Amino acid sequence: MFTIKKAAALTGVPEHTLRAWERRYALLEPTRTDGGYRQYSRDQLAQIQSMRELIEAGWSTRAAAAEVVRRQQAGGVDDPFAELIAAAVTLDPQRVSRELNAQFAGAEFEAVVDQWLMPALIRLGLAWAEGAVSVAGEHLVANQVMRHIAAVYEQPKPSSVGPPVLIGAPEGVDHQLGVFAFAAACRRRGLPTVFLGARVPLASWLDAAQRTHPRAVVTSVPRHRDVAKVAQMVQELDAVGVPIFLGGRYQHLVEAPARQLGHRIGAAADSIAEGALVGGDELVNDLAGTATDATARGYALLESGLGTRPHVFEYRLLRQ
Repeated sequence: MFTIKKAAALTGVPEHTLRAWERRYALLEPTRTDGGYRQYSRDQLAQIQSMRELIEAGWSTRAAAAEVVRRQQAGGVDDPFAELIAAAVTLDPQRVSRELNAQFAGAEFEAVVDQWLMPALIRLGLAWAEGAVSVAGEHLVANQVMRHIAAVYEQPKPSSVGPPVLIGAPEGVDHQLGVFAFAAACRRRGLPTVFLGARVPLASWLDAAQRTHPRAVVTSVPRHRDVAKVAQMVQELDAVGVPIFLGGRYQHLVEAPARQLGHRIGAAADSIAEGALVGGDELVNDLAGTATDATARGYALLESGLGTRPHVFEYRLLRQ
């Protein structure tokens, strides 16, 4: 069972929103301790996640609540992640590989990342939090995912000429699946990219910018404690004339001249690609005009929510 604080941390939905959903839509009926504190089951966390995903897909809050209730009455909340979780539990690399192959074969890369992979990693984090999946199981899945993304990244040859898009995770952020997936999406649009990986110090960003003269720098703000360091990075890069674009759950907390990319890797990569065709100043204007406020999404399971260990909780570039 999970307290409301832990439920909010695990699902990325604020505590006041959970209370509102319970009160307005009768969506959740958490049990209470002797002291009157709410406790949520794993199934209820899955309902919260389903609710959030429907809202992100454009459903109204009331309609999303009705749909989650309908699914529950029809036999439970749909769980498209059960096979991946089971493979992680049993540490079965062949089973993980088969499931990843099946998912990536069924739709466009960007759609799979946004609609299945990143929510699946969130579900994996929930399973770890309750002890169903070990750290070894998490790492098994993460390594297999990294190989799948690498294969996509290496397939297309950039068709655009000119400076690259410089992409990586900021200093102190270990995981790189989200930013790597975004780099692959950029490559699929013909953009030259330089992918720097995880934990890139500010001095290395500045050195890379000096050496490559990028058309743009893209990084993420996955945790609240990353805001200050990314804000400094923005100021330093802006001082040498490099525009910087942000994804991640807390992108909205970094002020201009940073530009928000939103929370979908396909749409974000499209914005970069379209802007690249018309030049630097228009690229800045286009993305600044189309940025999505991260607070309106309320989506991401992050290490910052748990305040504990950096496993799957940082994997989102464009949601976390």
